[in-house]
Amino acid sequence: MKRLLISLILISFSVVCSYAQRSANIVFIGNSITYGALQEQREQTAPPAQCALWLSAQEGIDTVYFKNCGRSGRTTYHFLPNKDDVVPAGDKTYFGDVVAKTCELVKAHPTALLLFSIMLGTNDTVERPKNAHTTPDDYARNLCAIIDSLLTLWPDAHVVLNKPIYYTPDYQTKGGSIATKKSLKLLDEYYKMFARVAESCKAGHVHVGDADAYGYFEKHWATDVFAEKDARGKTYYLHPNEQGAQKLAQFWGKAILPVLKSMPSIDPLKGKKIGFLGDSYVKNHREPVENTWHYKFARKHQMEYYNYGRNGNCIALDLKQWGTGMYQRYKDMRDDLDYVVVIAGHNDASQGRLDSIGMDTFKQRLRILCEGLIEKYPRAQIFFFTPWACKDFVGNPRQLVVDAMLEVCGSYGIPVFDAARHSNIFATSEQFRKIYFQGGKGTDTAHLNARGHDRFLPVAENFLLQYVAQ
Repeated sequence: MKRLLISLILISFSVVCSYAQRSANIVFIGNSITYGALQEQREQTAPPAQCALWLSAQEGIDTVYFKNCGRSGRTTYHFLPNKDDVVPAGDKTYFGDVVAKTCELVKAHPTALLLFSIMLGTNDTVERPKNAHTTPDDYARNLCAIIDSLLTLWPDAHVVLNKPIYYTPDYQTKGGSIATKKSLKLLDEYYKMFARVAESCKAGHVHVGDADAYGYFEKHWATDVFAEKDARGKTYYLHPNEQGAQKLAQFWGKAILPVLKSMPSIDPLKGKKIGFLGDSYVKNHREPVENTWHYKFARKHQMEYYNYGRNGNCIALDLKQWGTGMYQRYKDMRDDLDYVVVIAGHNDASQGRLDSIGMDTFKQRLRILCEGLIEKYPRAQIFFFTPWACKDFVGNPRQLVVDAMLEVCGSYGIPVFDAARHSNIFATSEQFRKIYFQGGKGTDTAHLNARGHDRFLPVAENFLLQYVAQ
């Protein structure tokens, strides 16, 4: 018993630890600084790539997947959802690109947390040939439009707003845009808008991120930023080099990390379809199916639940009163289940039945069931649960059925929970059955009541969750 308790504790611990490790999808929205302009291997050295790498090395974070949506020379206007709002009129909006890349991440890693990291504003500060700089109010309005649209598409996502970094002023681009000291000061005004944006958007989902990188680059532009020549031949400093990109990535990461750790985990089982095939264990005999541990498991994890229980049904026997055996009846289950759980064997081990069918036939039909489920559900996870122990279990037909399930299912790589030996259900105790089995008289040796199902739920859940991809 002590060994069993330790095993269950270790299983619980491993499940808890696996859920504590968080994976994340991060979409970085920005301009040429985010893009990694001038860096020879920007796919590896741009700030988004290095930020994802830094975050993946932090405690509690598993893998960070990312998309770099940085676009050189672009402003907040260029990421607005509505093309007609882009200034100057006719310019392209890259909002659709952000959506497409986010969809790629979410499809590839559906259980990972989703976060948008935004650093826009550098190009908003400059005087452009066709329009003036972006006012602080318009800057905030643009950010709200972008964020509200993203959170409408992905309501569980979070957004981190990072202040644009320092650049040396008084340069003129080849396109005619001019950055002055007045332009640089606008970055402080933009940053003051972050609190307003966070309050205006979905509560608790928008966070004011890093502001320290600005000061760092104000001191280290000579070593951490590329020297460039503007349209007039004047040297200026705007784009971080590889060393600067690494520093910027760490500033971003330190702002993003607490947000990731505070976000509720996305349950990998949410929305999945789970079907339970079995006898009265699954049907729940004379009590509502809503009392069962498997119904509560599915509801807890927001799964679609399908009950294929039938009182008196066997795995390998066709009975006039109780119907076709499960070795054929599985064909009636829906075809698109993600998880299939078979809870059976009790009726096959009933008095005289195993003798009438023979152990060889039982195993043969159990193999038919296993192979049928694998062929029907090649993408699904399949599990079996054995019956409880019974009085004089050793040498009993119940033991033979349990051991046959372990042997046959195991030969196909199907996980089996040995409920006879490793559960917290003491079915051989009359006093225990009076408390946890149906009827309350201790005479029912098969069917748990609501209290019994609640007792078994964490054990069954820990078993199943071992095989759920995080």
